[in-house]
Amino acid sequence: MKEKVKVKWSVMSVTVVLFIIMLGAILINAEKFYDILYNLVMNNAMWGLGWFSSLVCLAMVIFCIVVMVTPLGKVKLGGPNAKPKFTMMQWFGISLCTGIGAGVVFWGAAEPLIFAMEPPAYTGLEAGSNGAVLWSMVRCFMQWGLTPYATCVVTGVILAYLILNKRAPFRTSTMLIPIFGKDVIHSKWANAFDAWSAFALTAAVAGGLGYGAMQLSTAVKAFAGIEPSMIIYVAIIAVMFVCYNASAISGLRAGITWLSNRNVQLFFILLLFVFLAGPTTYLCNLFTETLGSYFTEFFANSLDTAPYPDAGMWPQNWDMYWWVDWMAYAPLLGLFMVRCANGRTLREFVLIEWLLPALFGIVWFTVFGGTILHAQLWEGSMDFLSIYNTQGAEALTLALFDVLPLSTIAKIVMLAIITISLVTQCDSMAVTLAGMCMDDSDETTEAPIWMKLFWGTVFAVVAAVFVVLGGIDGVKTIKSFAGIPMCFICLACMLGFIRFILKRPRRADGKFEPEPEVADAPDNGEPMAPRSKIKFLAKLGW
Repeated sequence: MKEKVKVKWSVMSVTVVLFIIMLGAILINAEKFYDILYNLVMNNAMWGLGWFSSLVCLAMVIFCIVVMVTPLGKVKLGGPNAKPKFTMMQWFGISLCTGIGAGVVFWGAAEPLIFAMEPPAYTGLEAGSNGAVLWSMVRCFMQWGLTPYATCVVTGVILAYLILNKRAPFRTSTMLIPIFGKDVIHSKWANAFDAWSAFALTAAVAGGLGYGAMQLSTAVKAFAGIEPSMIIYVAIIAVMFVCYNASAISGLRAGITWLSNRNVQLFFILLLFVFLAGPTTYLCNLFTETLGSYFTEFFANSLDTAPYPDAGMWPQNWDMYWWVDWMAYAPLLGLFMVRCANGRTLREFVLIEWLLPALFGIVWFTVFGGTILHAQLWEGSMDFLSIYNTQGAEALTLALFDVLPLSTIAKIVMLAIITISLVTQCDSMAVTLAGMCMDDSDETTEAPIWMKLFWGTVFAVVAAVFVVLGGIDGVKTIKSFAGIPMCFICLACMLGFIRFILKRPRRADGKFEPEPEVADAPDNGEPMAPRSKIKFLAKLGW
């Protein structure tokens, strides 16, 4: 007889209630609601606290580096006898597609063009100038490189260590243990933290789904001649809903792993195609110079707040927006990372979940951003800035392929990447949220189907409301509203974990002693994820 599932209704209900309140306010007066929220979040909170998010994110980058280069990196997750459940390539595919994947396909061509052709006045740069191009690429590296992923990896390191090595519960509130002790996990504060994590994650995922719906609507226009509209947006979200719920129901190993690895293969194929078919030499030169500026100016750009009359709050609307956006994801995405980490060291964890996805983001923005900038400024064959001004950022990625050979095939591949990226992101988060909403669940527990469907439905409904009644500005505002409080919470948890880990016993050579909870524990017995049936791909680790 199946054991009855004990559901944490408080975690599930808070998210629903908060979004119902927001929906009610939007239906009463959407314009006034977004005006009030925008003024509260962007004009007050981001201006007043954005600088703090920059400091926190820089501290998190330093934390990741410390884990990589110190004895802490040698700590094995799950204990000395734990064995990995995914190959490095499978793990990288899951990491890429559940995190950065949906974002790079939307902004990969758009941000470099927007920044280079419309630089803020405080930079003193002329639109389209050499300086503006370099500045735009460095900003993209900042927003999609080492800094954003550090937010989720820090929470992932904390949660992976506590859940896999200290046998703490599979909840985001486990992060509070180093600060308040293990008894906090049974308190109302732990439930409140889990509830806010669920709300913030829902806002972030629904926002990403909204971006994807807007981008896919341009494909409907390109291939079917149907103009984007509310009906099209809702229809696309409905199709995504069916796809990601089907994947979520099949579980981590069957659905999410298979989809992620197919998608990362398409990522590499399309990336290589654009690199070779586009201005290859220009891209290599652009990458080299931008990488140099990115590293030499890293600290200055990390702490850029532009407190000038002509700044127009540019860093707050872009850099800092991305920091708090990732903060909204951080606890739940970190919790999802735990499911893939058993048997790996913390150094491997940081490598796969932080360094490699960050490097991929940098390369992706170089190839797609460099190609669109070359076409705009060197070739003059298409005016992409006009496309942006008339059709929005969502139209730029597909338009880019019109200056390359095999454009129709490339567009189809890109649409597949966009779709799968959205599906893998939504299904992985639905699975993680469902698992967190169960008492006594662990990193291997599969939640009931109805719980996965519940969160999948919440994502779709919220995304539809965002897009139909708020557009991109509405999406950005609500995601920021959810993420700003996480800056304070995640910083406190990181500092608490540092204090906690420094007290762990160490050997004479500096290595950490295995935790008593797992020192002699056997492997959890979970089998390795199956490899591809294609021998070539299997040898590569897929």
